[in-house]
Amino acid sequence: MSIDPLQSLLPSTQLKPLNQVGRDETTNTGFAELLDAAGQVKAGVAKAQELMELAQMQLLQGLFDTKEEAGKNDDLLSRLSTAGFSLRAAPQVQQADRVYRQLQPSLQNPPERAEIESMIERVAQQVSLAPELIRSVVAAESNFQPQAISPVGAQGLMQLMPATAAELGVEDSFDPQQNLLGGSRYLKQLLDKYDGDLDKALAAYNWGQGNVDRKGLQQMPEETRDYLVKVKAGLSTG
Repeated sequence: MSIDPLQSLLPSTQLKPLNQVGRDETTNTGFAELLDAAGQVKAGVAKAQELMELAQMQLLQGLFDTKEEAGKNDDLLSRLSTAGFSLRAAPQVQQADRVYRQLQPSLQNPPERAEIESMIERVAQQVSLAPELIRSVVAAESNFQPQAISPVGAQGLMQLMPATAAELGVEDSFDPQQNLLGGSRYLKQLLDKYDGDLDKALAAYNWGQGNVDRKGLQQMPEETRDYLVKVKAGLSTG
C-alpha cells in the first residue's frame, strides 16, 4: 500500500494562536515569536500550494494504485478537505475537478482491449473506414488508453482536442465509443478533403489542417513525420 502524497505534504508544525503569543518588553521575545509564527504561516501557505498542484496532477493523470483507490474521494475538493484544508474552489481547481469526474468511469471500469477492438469494428462500418486504419491511429495516439491526456490537452483514445471534439458532437472524450466515433469521423473528413491522400490526412490529423494547407508535407515537423511512419507501420502489421 503506497503512502498518500497528499498527507505527506501536510505542514508538520503546529502554529500557536497569535493571541497567545506573549510579549517581553525587555528581551523582545514576543516579537521574535511573532516573526517565527509569521514564517510558519508563510511556510504553511507554500505547502498548501504544493499540495494543490500535486493533487491536481494526481487527479488529472489518474495516478491510483488500485481500482478501489480510484473510487475514494470522488472529487478534488473532498481530497483537500480530507487532508485538512478548507478552500474555496478556484477556476483551475474546478476545471481539474470536472476533468477528474469525466475520468472516473474509465478509471473504475476501464474497457478491455477486446471490447475496444469490437468498438473499432462497429465504428469502422459506421464511417466507412478500414478498421485497421482506426486501430493504427488509436495505437499511435493513445496506445489504447481511454483516459489518456496529452501535454497540450488532447483526450481519449484518438486524442481529440476539446474544440475539435465539440465540433464533432463528442460530449465526453473519455468515453471510448464517443471518442472513436468522433475521431474516426474527423479522419474520414480529412481523407475526403485530401482526395484519399493518406499522408496528407494523417499529417492534418496530427499537425493540423491549416499547417498542411499552408506549408505542405515538405515542411512537416519531425514529430509528424514519425507519426506517419508509426501509423503506416501499424497498417502493415495490423
